[in-house]
Amino acid sequence: MYPVDERVLEYLAQESWGTPSTMASHYQFQQLEVDAGYIQQRCEQLVERELIEPFVEGSDMYEITTWGLAYLRGDLDAGHLPRYPV
Repeated sequence: MYPVDERVLEYLAQESWGTPSTMASHYQFQQLEVDAGYIQQRCEQLVERELIEPFVEGSDMYEITTWGLAYLRGDLDAGHLPRYPV
């Protein structure tokens, strides 16, 4: 997990849903100096690891999953999640 991954999960847990563009404009991401393109790449990885999912199929709107919430609570070690090649 990268620092931006945790910020994505925290953002989605707080806001219910978001897009890479809306996340990029949030101060948490501006401090990390990442853009919407990089956030999109990380979101795709988080989808593959089942920590987030598209809010609407085929869109760039995401919401956190039960697994993502469990990770934030410390109940899930991300090292045990599947990794798929990009």
